[in-house]
Amino acid sequence: KSLLVVESPSKARTIEQYLDGEYEVIACVGHVKDLPYKELGVDIENDFTMTLTVLPDRKQFIQELQRKSKNAARVLIATDPDREGEAIAAHLSSEIPPDKLERVEFTEITKAGIKKGMENIRGLNDNLVRAQQTRRIIDRLVGYKVSPVLWATLQKNMSFVENALSAGRVQSAGVKIIVDRDRKRQQFRQSTYFDLKAILQKQEDTLSFEATLVRLNETRIATGKDFDPATGELTKPDSILLSESQAEQLVKELESGAWTVSNIEEKPRTSRPRPPFTTSTLQQEAARKLRLSARRTMRLAQQLYENGFITYMRTDSTHLSAEAIVGARQVIANLFGDDYLPGKANRYKTKVKNAQEAHEAIRPAHRQFRTVEDVKSTLGEDAAKLYDLIWKRTVACQMPPAKLKQTTVMIQNQKSEFRANGKIIIFPGYMRIYVEGRDNPEADLADKERILPELEKNDSLSCTSLKAQTHTTKPPARFTEASLVKDMEANGIGRPSTFASILDTIVRRGYVHRKKGKLSPTFLGVAVTQLLENHFTTLVSREFTAKMEDGLDEISRGEREAVPFMEKFYYGGERFTGLEKMLEEKVDIAGACTITLPDVLAEMTEGRIGRYGPFLRRNDETRSIPENLYLGDLTTDAIEDIFNDAGEDEPLGLDPETNQDIWVKKGPYGHYVQLGDTKTRKAIPKGTPLNKVNLDLALQLLALPRTIGIHPETGLPITADYGRYGPYIKMEKSNGKLMGDITPLNVTLEQAIDILKKRPKGSSELRKLGNHPETGEELILKDGRYGPYVADGKVNASLKNDHNPETLTLDEAVELINAKRAAPKRPRRKRKK
Repeated sequence: KSLLVVESPSKARTIEQYLDGEYEVIACVGHVKDLPYKELGVDIENDFTMTLTVLPDRKQFIQELQRKSKNAARVLIATDPDREGEAIAAHLSSEIPPDKLERVEFTEITKAGIKKGMENIRGLNDNLVRAQQTRRIIDRLVGYKVSPVLWATLQKNMSFVENALSAGRVQSAGVKIIVDRDRKRQQFRQSTYFDLKAILQKQEDTLSFEATLVRLNETRIATGKDFDPATGELTKPDSILLSESQAEQLVKELESGAWTVSNIEEKPRTSRPRPPFTTSTLQQEAARKLRLSARRTMRLAQQLYENGFITYMRTDSTHLSAEAIVGARQVIANLFGDDYLPGKANRYKTKVKNAQEAHEAIRPAHRQFRTVEDVKSTLGEDAAKLYDLIWKRTVACQMPPAKLKQTTVMIQNQKSEFRANGKIIIFPGYMRIYVEGRDNPEADLADKERILPELEKNDSLSCTSLKAQTHTTKPPARFTEASLVKDMEANGIGRPSTFASILDTIVRRGYVHRKKGKLSPTFLGVAVTQLLENHFTTLVSREFTAKMEDGLDEISRGEREAVPFMEKFYYGGERFTGLEKMLEEKVDIAGACTITLPDVLAEMTEGRIGRYGPFLRRNDETRSIPENLYLGDLTTDAIEDIFNDAGEDEPLGLDPETNQDIWVKKGPYGHYVQLGDTKTRKAIPKGTPLNKVNLDLALQLLALPRTIGIHPETGLPITADYGRYGPYIKMEKSNGKLMGDITPLNVTLEQAIDILKKRPKGSSELRKLGNHPETGEELILKDGRYGPYVADGKVNASLKNDHNPETLTLDEAVELINAKRAAPKRPRRKRKK
């Protein structure tokens, strides 16, 4: 038998079905070699030579590969067809007899795809390997050389930092994008403007329509785009800014006036289908339509690819093969008929620069596309939803454009001019099956139409309603995962295949919070960004990061030498300050920890990121910035609200029993309330805004633990309290974690009995989640001393704050285990003798 090596066990199982027992298929499960963990592993003085070591958990596989390679007639390496896959192939090849080694790539895991790959055996692509090695070396130099600067300057002065700080070539640029957006939000000045909205209808016609005031005395009415977002001032002096009183007065004047159609303009419009998915556009659309994170999207796409449902999911190309076009056109003909079948196939130009990594677009595999039901029965509902998205986008991209008619109607009343816009769909075209950013194409067709009655110039209209409308300008929206991916791709930062891991890293490091789909920079993220901006400027600039990616692409195409590229990065040249020189600069810690405040407050108020977190200082008053406020929220009004709240070291009031003051204080683990000068104190629950902490809440917290009642069966008391790891209830040696809105202050006896009853007896096991798709180990959700965690028999991974034990999925558990396995091990502290 010959030996075929792929990356994942599930792919191995799928491929083996198509090879009729001619090959033994084994999985390497990703990278098998990497730079050593405890040392740089790069010989800078010797052309940046790498020292690669076998990963500890891959040693057994390497032995298996060596043993089976000796006995095999041929050894084919079929790792993924991209930069990382080529590097894995190179690492594997060093363990295989050279005369037996062959490289094969599969862009789809189907019988036809496997056959095509086997007919196109090739050697290793050394240019791709060099590009991956260069990327890995530069990333190691940044992480290994710059991260210690963060430890020595920021981390040692910040007790509130839980995770080891790190810098990364792409992650740091990504955090800066998010910080910059919040800076714009902070600088934003809100403006208010007014206009008028009329509800009109043609005489004796039941169809009414909206019209908005656009001109007064032949001068434009100001709208939101006419204001400077930084100053709030009107930037276009040739427009009228209506005040509320002017708008109300105008309503009175126009109520008695005649409404007449002054002009009608009709324009045909064409809406063309979007290209088939690339990695980036799939992540963006899955976030918009399915509310999936980039990580979850890529994990589901990987499963679809490995099980033969879609083509390879890491691609920048919008090209479709002849087979895909035939498959899509067959679906169109069957579902919608010849009217929806263009005379020739639609072709899309790809913007990809790197031909080596430009494969086919992401589309359903096979000539005859599999059904959504096939996917659902094999991989489950979430994978089926993602497949449905890919299926519809692929079919839609081969359908004709939608044809619309856009109508603009101008209506006159005295010296005021109103405008009504209408749009009707003449021919829906591709919209019959897919509209970007929407879940329901049929509903979207209805939404896209704004139907006006049949109108002619000089028609008289009646007004059923006329009102003044107030509008306020909005600050730039915080990034979502979808919009951040779009921005990073547009600026050439990172590669689509890395976006998911970048997002996970910056959230895990505590640089960014992900709440309700929005990405907000923490003050830790602000401090790290400011330090890098001040002393490692190029590392966080969009231009530098994009040029680095272009350079790596050039290396992968054989157009650039790797060693000179790395020398320029490290030593500098051509107006570029090399990393070596940057590392020599003295770091201004105070500058990195300064919070920029609005100009109007800057002279009297200071913002800092200190040992226990971010705070504001004004004269002798100090206030902590609440956990739920970010840089972009620190407006003038918000800062004044913080100082108007009861501050730290200010009494909330008197304890009625002892007549002592109750204080709000802050320690290394957060805020707490304290009774007088005693050691009687209680932590304020995490996430509680300081302005919500009053005397009543403080008294309830200080009264904890609270006895809820007596258990009817055991006769033992049940108590509730907040612990270091969250709220819980206790009955003798049995503990139960409180979830959701249930707290120690409001939990009832019935709820407590139910929670204790549902706890597994004699075991910490909560439930079985399923098997890890790569290792095959069973993943179990358990409840431990420090809270819930996932275990696979070798690795234990605690649940993060954004994970709910009650709804935790297998995929989320896999991510936690993989992240914990990949995380550097903390050195054990030696006990003092």
